[in-house]
Amino acid sequence: MNDLKTKVVKVDPDNIDLNVLQEAAEIINNGGLVVFPTETVYGLGADALNEDACAKVFEAKGRPQDNPLIVHIIDINDLNTIVEEIPSNARILAKNFWPGPLTMLFKRKPIIKDIVTAGLDTVGIRMPKNKIALELIRLSKTPIAAPSANTSGKPSPTEASHVIEDLYGKVDMIIDGGSTSIGLESSVVDVTVDIPMILRPGGVTSEDIKSVLGSCDYDPAIIKNDEKIIPRSPGQKYRHYSPKAKVITYKGSINKMVEQIQKDCKLYLDNGSKVGIMATDQTKNNYQQGIVSSIGDRNNPITIASNLFRQLRNFDKLGVDVILSESFEEQNIGKAIMNRLGKASSEIKTLPNFNLLLICTGNTCRSCIAEGIIKNVLYNKNLPIDVCSAGISAIDGESASKYAVEALKEINIDISNYKSKVINDKMLEKANLILTMTEKHKHILLRTNKEISDKIYTFKEYVNSDVSLDILDPYGQDLDVYRKCRDEIKESVNNVISKIHL
Repeated sequence: MNDLKTKVVKVDPDNIDLNVLQEAAEIINNGGLVVFPTETVYGLGADALNEDACAKVFEAKGRPQDNPLIVHIIDINDLNTIVEEIPSNARILAKNFWPGPLTMLFKRKPIIKDIVTAGLDTVGIRMPKNKIALELIRLSKTPIAAPSANTSGKPSPTEASHVIEDLYGKVDMIIDGGSTSIGLESSVVDVTVDIPMILRPGGVTSEDIKSVLGSCDYDPAIIKNDEKIIPRSPGQKYRHYSPKAKVITYKGSINKMVEQIQKDCKLYLDNGSKVGIMATDQTKNNYQQGIVSSIGDRNNPITIASNLFRQLRNFDKLGVDVILSESFEEQNIGKAIMNRLGKASSEIKTLPNFNLLLICTGNTCRSCIAEGIIKNVLYNKNLPIDVCSAGISAIDGESASKYAVEALKEINIDISNYKSKVINDKMLEKANLILTMTEKHKHILLRTNKEISDKIYTFKEYVNSDVSLDILDPYGQDLDVYRKCRDEIKESVNNVISKIHL
């Protein structure tokens, strides 16, 4: 299928040449293949109701037959002819996120053939948010099946030059509509179940879906690399998005990632390998060796999403042998970024987290309250910090104080299953930072452990508080005193976390 005379045409999305798109629509109607831009990545389009045309899509991409295609439509009413029913959840999602980077999985009607769905009884459908794509579908007067327009397994195309590199001579027409805006494929959500399930993270995030539906789940296939998985969505089973170079992704605190990447870069360079480093605006100047390129701004993750595939392809053009990549917070669009980066990686190196140790006397009041509050904040921030608490005079296995449990329950933190621990040398050695509830606790530990002097502070000393350096001791007091202790700790927690240099 390398003997087609591919026509490459430029179309301005703000001044669309309808004659060009009419020609493209005729190619679709005659069973041909047209590559077109969407807001996510470029799609390889064929008439979704033409089995022979859809077969050409698999052939052009070298795509496994068990990897289903996504069908693109222009109007929600188009669903009536191709799906059995439209659940109420789907209508809400469509109202909020169509057109946009959201694919929904419906029970298909017989008009959608097995080749499109890989034999499954469901079909993925989306409405793209791109003027060229929508106009092409309108003129074609048929739903268009369109996976990403790349050779199967390679990084998805975010500009026409990527498509030309992969598919020139294999398709009838390539419409160059400029760079895509999002740069990652659409989210895929199964709406045939009671609680919508994300099968592939993308531009519409779990947070977005929860904001309109209240809940959603993730399919376990997102985090399992199992070749026995039957794909219900594109991107679930096979290694995807991979450049020619070996990709190694590092997970951990920013400082530790930079440090380890620098070490590994030197090793690869010493062995004669050409090394690319995928950094960010915040870290690019920390690297002294290798070919360093920023993928975007950590404070604006959409820049990272839009550049990911382009960056991987650029490293291939530079002829690197190995790409060492930082990882990113898995919140909002970050979940999709890390999903794609994980699929592209040959190896993921998880670096040790920062260890914070909290100390009081019996480990049933102050330190376990502090642990509960800090863990709750860290969960929401998704930072690589491990938190543990212990007591100088504790008894292993005691429950947290009744009032400590109650005081935290009032702010929706559950420590009812907490068990106390006695401080030991291993804990002190492992800790990167030790915070005691009082000056006395600090001095007791320093008497016999002088080696920890550079990493031990009282809780308040660490945040440079102007008040007493001791946290209020509620032991034996009433619930109001425990509340005061809780609030005293809670007020300082964000300052503690912000001062930790990850």
